[in-house]
Amino acid sequence: MGQVNPVEHQEPLWVSPPPPEQLRQLDFLLGSIECIGEPQAPEVSESGEPIVLLTDAAPTLAGHFLQMDVVWPGTLAGRWLFGWNPVDANFISYYIADSGSHGSATSPGWEDGRLTFTGGYTIAVENTHPVMRDVFIPIDDDHFVIEESAEVDGQWIPLVTFSCTRTRRFDGDLP
Repeated sequence: MGQVNPVEHQEPLWVSPPPPEQLRQLDFLLGSIECIGEPQAPEVSESGEPIVLLTDAAPTLAGHFLQMDVVWPGTLAGRWLFGWNPVDANFISYYIADSGSHGSATSPGWEDGRLTFTGGYTIAVENTHPVMRDVFIPIDDDHFVIEESAEVDGQWIPLVTFSCTRTRRFDGDLP
């Protein structure tokens, strides 16, 4: 008679719950998107030229998060991860970039058609720790706006306004 391997017969320690329904509120970010940014401050673009931002987003981690890969062609690349925090009942985001920059933000949810994320970031190339705000404003199924600003001396300073257009719908399975 052989011995029983306890690992083979062990009950799972954790069963992942279903994805949070709240995350479906971020479906407008799914797919490939091209954003054209209009600088609102000279620190953003000394030339004043538009800023191009390309994104590609899909659900990840069994639908518990939305992963958005972002590229500023010819300059930076990064990753934005969005999720729902069931303990605090708010949206969360984490950002990391190939420049070493990173940060996290939270959003209480939709207010007057806007989803506002506010949080602290480390901007490695500038050696700063700004508090940033990203306001997402859906226009229709394939268009939205992102208003980005930074807090300076207790006031919000507009940095850039992105006009975003979906170029490819997400064609994968939603959890």
